[in-house]
Amino acid sequence: MAKDEISRALQESLVVIDSSVLLDLYRVTPAARKEMIDSLISIEGNLWLPHQVALEFHRNRVEAARDQLSFYDETCKSLETAQNQALQRLNEFANRSALDSEEKKRLKEPLERAFGVAIQRVKSHQGVFDLTIGRVLNDDPVLKILAKLFEGKVGLPLPEAEYAKAQAEAARRRDGRIPPGYKDRAKRTNPDGDYLWWEQTLIKAAEGDRSILIVSNDEKEDWINKRIDFSLGPREELVEEMRQRADVSLRIINFATFLEAVRVDSPVSVSRETVSQANIARRQGEKRSRRIYVSRDIVEEYESYALHVLAVREGELREKIAEQSEAGDDPDMKEVLDAQVAGIRFAIDMCRSQLIELRELIERAPRLQGDLALQIEDDSLRRALVERVHQEKKRLAGSS
Repeated sequence: MAKDEISRALQESLVVIDSSVLLDLYRVTPAARKEMIDSLISIEGNLWLPHQVALEFHRNRVEAARDQLSFYDETCKSLETAQNQALQRLNEFANRSALDSEEKKRLKEPLERAFGVAIQRVKSHQGVFDLTIGRVLNDDPVLKILAKLFEGKVGLPLPEAEYAKAQAEAARRRDGRIPPGYKDRAKRTNPDGDYLWWEQTLIKAAEGDRSILIVSNDEKEDWINKRIDFSLGPREELVEEMRQRADVSLRIINFATFLEAVRVDSPVSVSRETVSQANIARRQGEKRSRRIYVSRDIVEEYESYALHVLAVREGELREKIAEQSEAGDDPDMKEVLDAQVAGIRFAIDMCRSQLIELRELIERAPRLQGDLALQIEDDSLRRALVERVHQEKKRLAGSS
């Protein structure tokens, strides 16, 4: 949409807010949070919240605050690790260059001073952040404001029979890769959530004649049509389903785009820094969307499997190296064996790197109801664990 279309849509549409937007209020500075909430208040007459969104917000708000608090701690730990690695390299350099203790000290002091200043500044920013876990649990200021803002604007839950039908439909869509929700198949908790709030929104849209504008930071491919990383709008299937069920149009924008529109077309003050923080929170949300929840048993089983594969590959490597020594001067055979050895070495390196990443992830992973929340960057490792989670779900479903 062009900017004037967004402004018009904010005034004319029923504006449906996703939990990804509300939870990001816990992940920004107090000043940015105030401007974000003021922006929502500026269109409060058009706001509406599906019941499932409100439920997910309540379930996840404490974890969202913990995300931000952990970010400060993890940044300090990362800086300390980088400092130790840099000092270790300088020590190696000093020893190999036979530097005396005074020269070694002069070499290391600027580095230690710079890291010390950076770590202290990060901690000072952490001090500005106003939400502690205790405060969120006992006297949550975000919850108070949102409760007032959305009073009378939260939809009803689905009746029991309709809820069961919606769960079955969510499972059918996941299996058939039908939007929305199929990208959540790896979730151990609430894999039906996206479809449930979509169904609630369809029901609400059918009760009136207003177009629907969803504000969401969920930009996975089961919601958004993307080409070369550019978001082109909602999936065509969602637009068509909204038209068939409610005979109204559907648009989806992210929260940063919403804030830009408010900044230009309303008296509400929204700084560029606030828009920037919204964009950063959205990108962090994309990373969190790659998080999977895995039981300790599945992780340990995969680690054992990877160690077994590693041992087998190392045995194959020893055999191929022995064959190389027996091949003599045969250039053709030497070329074949060299390629085989290179392939096995690559597989060994990949397996070792996966094991290292997995162990590091386990060490720093937050726990949720006994499961490990793993943020996995290695695609092959992620696929392997997702497959095991899916197999475990099928096994449990079969046994029940």
